[in-house]
Amino acid sequence: MYFLKKWIRLCVTFNLIFFALLSLLNCEKKKSDEIRLLWKNEQVTGISISKSLLKGNDDSPEKRITVCLAKDGSPTAMLGNYKLEGNEVIFEPLIPFTPGLRYEVLVDNKVVEEIKIALMDAREAPVLLTIYPTQDTIPENLLKIYLQFSKRMREGESVNYIQLLRNDLDTLSDVFLNLQPELWNEDRTMLTVWLDPGRIKRGLQPNLKLGAPLKNGEHYTLAISDRWKDTEGARLATSYHKKFVTSMRDSLSPDPRIWTIHSPAPHTRNVLSIDFKSSLDYSLLNSALHVVDEKGKTVLGNWRVGNEERNVSFTPDELWRNGNFQLQVETRLEDLAGNNLNRPFDLDTKANTKQLAQVKVISIPFMVGNNFTN
Repeated sequence: MYFLKKWIRLCVTFNLIFFALLSLLNCEKKKSDEIRLLWKNEQVTGISISKSLLKGNDDSPEKRITVCLAKDGSPTAMLGNYKLEGNEVIFEPLIPFTPGLRYEVLVDNKVVEEIKIALMDAREAPVLLTIYPTQDTIPENLLKIYLQFSKRMREGESVNYIQLLRNDLDTLSDVFLNLQPELWNEDRTMLTVWLDPGRIKRGLQPNLKLGAPLKNGEHYTLAISDRWKDTEGARLATSYHKKFVTSMRDSLSPDPRIWTIHSPAPHTRNVLSIDFKSSLDYSLLNSALHVVDEKGKTVLGNWRVGNEERNVSFTPDELWRNGNFQLQVETRLEDLAGNNLNRPFDLDTKANTKQLAQVKVISIPFMVGNNFTN
């Protein structure tokens, strides 16, 4: 008898626990049905709030519903738009929700739900793919640095996330030109960062007062903070550090006469390759070179920049044919110090220098079909 009573008592206790858990799960399910996040392109764009929470009075929902950042003290309402869609009130914030932060939904100043915006999967976090120039030794009068990302990044904030250190000790100030708007490509995945030209160009007041940003023979580290976010609010996957050493100043224009062109075989789509003998500007290499046939028609294809930006290869869309071709080079093409094909960046205007030619394009002939190498 004793064991029977004990068994009955255990069954009753178990049933009570089971029904309590079931009720809790039903409540959670109901809550998630009444308030849910709206997603688009892996980003939270708004919150859907069931009209049932307004208890029949759904006039002017913006006066009764508040969405705010969850924090201690008096909540501050987020700015945004409210609209009615069927049995839902849709809130779309003016400033996007930030992954990792918690938000509260209030109805008539009472919290009805707390929501945490999930952090993006680490595999989906933006990555700094490449820093150009890629080589570890660069001239002390380096003019530009390019940062290539895997995703669209927030603009107008780079000055907060880029630092230059000398000998791993001194953080240098006033090194980069704070341009607004910043120089992003169209899809906002590549940023052009200028070292201050006024400090690089000798004879100008910034150069005389502060000196050049970089000095020959010194070791530097370019540091990119992982606090930099993409347009969806996700931070860089990790911080990045590029170490390099500076060599002597480069004050000479690139000389196309010393370049080597390796012609492809006819009736193939083999690459046309050009060796520059020195490193050139990565971005300009992708836009300043063209291949033209003997009729003056541009040959369509894809350019690829090679190791340390010292060479490029061109793959045509169609098969090469026998004949004469030209490599046309826009003279705006520069080396790492900003010297273009017409003139050095730091030309001494006080010197009695002969006026340099200002041609826009230089043409270099090559042939396909006779194993011709320029």
